[in-house]
This record gives sequence, structure tokens and C-alpha cells, in this order.
Amino acid sequence: MTLTLQLGNQSTVLDARNPRVMIGRDPTYCTLVASDPSISRRHAEVALDATGAAWIRDWGSSNGTWVNGAALQPGVPVALQSGQQIFVGHVPMVASWPQGGATVFGEMSGALKAMMEAHKAAQQAAAQASLPPQAGLAPQTGLAPQAPGSAGHAPGSMGAVGVTLGVGGRAAPKAAEFPYRRQGSNENGALLIALPRDTFQNDDTLDGFVEFTAMDDESVASIVVELVEFHRKGPSKGHVWDRMLVRQGPWKAKKNEVLPLPFSLRVPPGTSMSGKNVHWEVRGYVDIDWAFDIDAQSPINMRNVDIERLRDALGGLDFRVNDLEPAPLGQRFEGTFQPPAQLREKLGISDVNVVVEYLGTNLQMELEVEKTALFKFDRDIKITFDLQRLRSAPMPEISDYLRQQIDAMMRR
Repeated sequence: MTLTLQLGNQSTVLDARNPRVMIGRDPTYCTLVASDPSISRRHAEVALDATGAAWIRDWGSSNGTWVNGAALQPGVPVALQSGQQIFVGHVPMVASWPQGGATVFGEMSGALKAMMEAHKAAQQAAAQASLPPQAGLAPQTGLAPQAPGSAGHAPGSMGAVGVTLGVGGRAAPKAAEFPYRRQGSNENGALLIALPRDTFQNDDTLDGFVEFTAMDDESVASIVVELVEFHRKGPSKGHVWDRMLVRQGPWKAKKNEVLPLPFSLRVPPGTSMSGKNVHWEVRGYVDIDWAFDIDAQSPINMRNVDIERLRDALGGLDFRVNDLEPAPLGQRFEGTFQPPAQLREKLGISDVNVVVEYLGTNLQMELEVEKTALFKFDRDIKITFDLQRLRSAPMPEISDYLRQQIDAMMRR
């Protein structure tokens, strides 16, 4: 499934390798960049979900993102479909699908332009009368509506962190209580990312804090955090697995004001593990109107417990597993293992190729013996594991099951 986006004279293609694109004026964070003044630095986002459906979401832009004459609510995704008319600020955007169908290109009507001006005036009025930072926060997270096995999660979830204070009340921890802390700053302010630990695993929830300290009186558009994977063969700017709008603006920040905000990001089920080709970080940024933005990065380590269990199970059979290298965006891992010396001599085998791939709620493991003098054809076998069963089964049970499958392959 692919989707082509055209904005002004710029275009980009979304597919399984590049399923998410940020739109705006800032080339550092945006892939689809436009210089029109009606477009905010980080204006909107378009993404493909696991089913191939496309979604568009506004990121609290000043002039809004408009679908069929209606402004998108910041942080709330809307399905992108053929026949819609879409404006990013005052600029029309066209989305087209290879199987046919596209959004409609057209000039902006006077009525729509008046609605945009009213929308912008309402935002500015709301900023002047904004509540204190701790009140009325409603973080948005996840691009598409929740689906079984999706990477979405409950907005504002903080797991077991905090203490319940009766019905509807909660005492949040302070950022100072989290030991892993990274900060970015400039003359406009400082942004601190605070995490309870530095190592996470697939299917995990990553809870933390961002703390913004204003060093001047500024108008702030938004504060956002992202979970980013950098793969040597992947996108140069990294792949954003989850993104959370932790504070929607605009609002007026006063000098020396400190704003602590909790966030929660979901780690997807089939993540690549940290290694020589892969590294991960939590990235946060403060979008400041008409001044220099503030960003911070906190490197983290990522594990994949499913791959670890398979490697340990093979190790229990004395099969020495080399690194299982993840493909960009995870989901698929390739490597080799060596059988014990006596089996290599008996069968003339040097290596067995391994491919592990996530298939929904299952994990498929393919083993292939390369051609040798003894084998006229390659021998291979595909083993399917239920993920929940794989994660809960005793290790000897997994090793014994793998032994049976490998023995059956060798006897064929």
C-alpha cells in the first residue's frame, strides 16, 4: 500500500517502509516541507496504519488543517479518503492512491478563508485566557483509532506511577524523581526529558516526564514527545513509532515559569533491538512561535524479549546463534546458527539460516539448511508460535519443541 502526497511543489510517498510523514515549515522534523506563512513549523501529520488506511492529524497549527471545509480538532486523527478537499493552512494538499482515487484539488473559497481567520482568532483568544498548565490537560496519543494489536494506548496512562488521591485525583511524581534525565536549551527556554529507566522492551509502555522552563516571555504553540528508531538502512531522520502531543497551545509562557508534563509512549510489538545498526531515543520539542524552538533527545536501549527467548531456547540445544539482525522498522530478523560439532560432521552442515517474522499475534520462524554435498536440495521448515504462549512457556518446553522441529527437518 502506497500513498502519494503533493503540497505546493513538494511531494512524498508513504509506504510500509515510510508510513508516517510530518508536514510543516521546519525541515529538521518535517519530511513534506512548505514555506507558506500560513503553515506552522510542525503543522500536521499523515500516516498509514497496519491495514493500509491513511489518517491525517493536525498538530495544533495556527491556521488549522481543513477537510471538506471543517477544521480538524488538534491531535484527533481523521480518515484520509478519495474525494475529500484538504487544506494545510491556506495550501491545498492532494493525496493519491496507486489503485486509483485522489483528493480534490481546488481554490480556497472566500467563505473558507473567513472560517480560517475566525479559527485563528478563536485560538489566540483561548491562549490569552488559558488555564494554569496543570488544569484542563487532555493529552492525545496514537494516530489511528484503537485496534487489537495496534501500537495505540490510553491517553495520559502512567501505569503504576503516582498515588491515588480519591476519586479522580492523582499525585504525579516529580521529574526530579526520575533518574535518567537529558536536557536541551537555548535563549528561549530549556526542555528536560526525565525517564524512570533507560532500557525498555517490545510491547512496553514508556512513561516519563518533560519539563519546560521558560527563559523569556514567549508564545508556545505545542510541546510534543516522540519515540524514534534510527536504523542504518532506514530513514535518515529516524522512524517515529509513537508521538504524543503533551501540551496543546498556543499559550503565553512567562519568564522562569516551569511546566512539568507527564507523557506515555507505546513501544510496538516487533521492535528492533539496540545494536550496531540500530539505536533509539525519546525526542521532545517545544514549538515556539516566531522564535527558536527547543528540543532535547534522550538515548534509550531497546530489547526484544521474543527474539531473546528464541535465542536462549536454541542455546539450550547447544546451537550457537549469531546476531539476528533486524530489518528497518523491525518485524523481521535474519541470522544464522551453528549446530553442535558432532552434528555438523555427521550431516556436513556448517550453518543454518534463520528468519524470524512477526505475523499479527503470531511469530514465524523459518530455518533453512544451505545446499551441501549431502543435500541435493535445500531443506527448510517454518515454525509458528503464538506470541502469548511463547512469552509464557517454560524455556525447556520451547527448546524441546524446537528440537523436534529441527530433527524432523534433518530427517526429510
